[in-house]
Amino acid sequence: MAELLKALALPLMRHALLGMLVAGASFSLLGVVVVSLNLTAIRFTLMHIGLLGAAAGLAMGFSSSAGAFVAVLLASLLMGLSGRKLAISSGSVLALFMTAALAGAFILLAVAGVPAMEVFGVFAGNILMLTRLDLWLVIGLGGLIVAVFVLAYHEIQLVLLDGELARAQGVPVELVSCALYLLLGAGVAGALRLVGALLVDAVILLPAVAALRFARGFGSALALTALFGVLTCLLGFVAAVMLDWPIGASAAAAACIILGLSVLVSKLSRRS
Repeated sequence: MAELLKALALPLMRHALLGMLVAGASFSLLGVVVVSLNLTAIRFTLMHIGLLGAAAGLAMGFSSSAGAFVAVLLASLLMGLSGRKLAISSGSVLALFMTAALAGAFILLAVAGVPAMEVFGVFAGNILMLTRLDLWLVIGLGGLIVAVFVLAYHEIQLVLLDGELARAQGVPVELVSCALYLLLGAGVAGALRLVGALLVDAVILLPAVAALRFARGFGSALALTALFGVLTCLLGFVAAVMLDWPIGASAAAAACIILGLSVLVSKLSRRS
């Protein structure tokens, strides 16, 4: 406990903990969208798009993280619009964007001469580099995500349940879908800054997968997802401080343990 209190005396550690807790409580809600719409592959696509954005940002004189953030947001919006316009499945859209992003990234690396290690650094992330401005951006994004789920609760629920039924009830399905894609892109881009691309699942996907094993409705799915997201980040942070582990990797390990326990508990409850 003394080590934890000593760590929290440092501003950068307090920023890291608060940023992770906000992300765990809010970014994780997007995982319900990912699982419900069977978009689990989208995180890989957005990671590669982030790589392209990092390369483009450096080539134009900006930071790699800024380039990755903008690229992921734009691509998310385009993916939300293109599936229906191109009349192809969401899986095909994701494959198209991922392949194009990889090709573009490697072409930029070869032509623009940007440092490859700095570009690939977007996959690592570093929560301890979170500045006060970064923290406020994470808080603002988290608040926006929660606000959208609260204000458009009924519409989102219908779109995730049955798009045709939602359209029959007058829900603007395309608009809601595009908004969800855009929020998902923003969440992934924010998680890149927190834990890196390779550990995005710890914040966004795994808490939702665990929660959906127990949820009895859309509301309970969101509440349990937020709870598991907070537990993931809190336990990951504490373990990292106490055991001197990387914070992102520690959060990912916590997410895996929580998911494993949820599988075990759900199976035992079915037998009883």
